[in-house]
Amino acid sequence: MRPAVQAAAGGVCILAGTAIALVLPGLNPWIPILLIPFGILLVFGAVMERMKTDEGPPDDERFRKIRAFACSYAWQVSFGVLMLLLLLDITGTVRLSGREVLVLLLFLMGTSASAAEWHLLRKGDAG
Repeated sequence: MRPAVQAAAGGVCILAGTAIALVLPGLNPWIPILLIPFGILLVFGAVMERMKTDEGPPDDERFRKIRAFACSYAWQVSFGVLMLLLLLDITGTVRLSGREVLVLLLFLMGTSASAAEWHLLRKGDAG
């Protein structure tokens, strides 16, 4: 999608979400909750696309290998935390809803992948 069209679609989503929240407050609150952040992401993506230049980190096989190892480490950490949460739930120590577990795991996956990639880039190689 071209950046101008993407930004326009994002603006429409933001305006529609805001209008629905203000004009129809009794309607399902999830509509504006989903429309407004989606519009912001579209606009942000269009801005980033417009600012993109050919100058960037080289995308060679070493970087691909580091990214692959970082994602693998993030998956392993997330799986371990999921098993820990299951153990805590079985023992009755902690009771979490499904939404809380999903938010925790999504946050953990992103941060652990970024941390692993940063560590492997500082180390110089993966494996």
